[in-house]
Amino acid sequence: MLKNKIFKIPVFAAVLFLLYACAPALVKTGEAQFFSLDSEVPADPITQKFIQPFKENLEKEMNTVIGRTTEAILKNGNGETAIGNLVADFQKEFAENLLGYPIDISIINNGGIRNTLPKGNITLGNIYELSPFDNYLQILELDHRELIALAEFAVSRKILGISGMTIHAQDGKILELKINGEEVNPAKKYILAVNDYLANGGDGMGFLSEIPRKAETDYLLREILIDRIKAKTASGLNIEAKVEGRQKFD
Repeated sequence: MLKNKIFKIPVFAAVLFLLYACAPALVKTGEAQFFSLDSEVPADPITQKFIQPFKENLEKEMNTVIGRTTEAILKNGNGETAIGNLVADFQKEFAENLLGYPIDISIINNGGIRNTLPKGNITLGNIYELSPFDNYLQILELDHRELIALAEFAVSRKILGISGMTIHAQDGKILELKINGEEVNPAKKYILAVNDYLANGGDGMGFLSEIPRKAETDYLLREILIDRIKAKTASGLNIEAKVEGRQKFD
């Protein structure tokens, strides 16, 4: 087999040489020019007329009100943020409703949350601005070692919104770690809801990529948020979230 490979290399090179030698020479046949598209470029009226109905429908759809906040839900914080708590909570709730079993922990990367929610009406456009990426919900099953790795990552990087897990750390060392208010059980498997970007090792979470998936879904994060906001609104509830000490770093 090795001999065959060695034999094929010079033959392949010879064929390439012959093909190249026989190929017609490439000649320059055209010109190119770059045009900048900015406000100084006049709009083409025919194109404008064509896209106007689509533009109006899209604006109408994006301005649809799907819920209401009592206060702005912001991104301020050291690791934990109000908007991170909200998104992680909604992801946990949605996964439990979808799959029919408890989810112990839900995490979201703060960098994936691209906007906040204003005080007052929440429009569909707000959610598309908040979650513009096509990230899908996945479910992982963590053993004790992997759970500790997740908690240590949260402490060291401070980039996660977390639901179901509370951490108190001092000088980078974990002093207290609880899952849904209970001490960690080394013999238990813990169920984690996470988006596929993080599950595949994004934002430095390579240790998650080796963990087998318990479930993979085709639900996008923004679909999850829209579902939960509409459900809360239908129940007569406003959308509320705040920093509440889920992650404490001394």
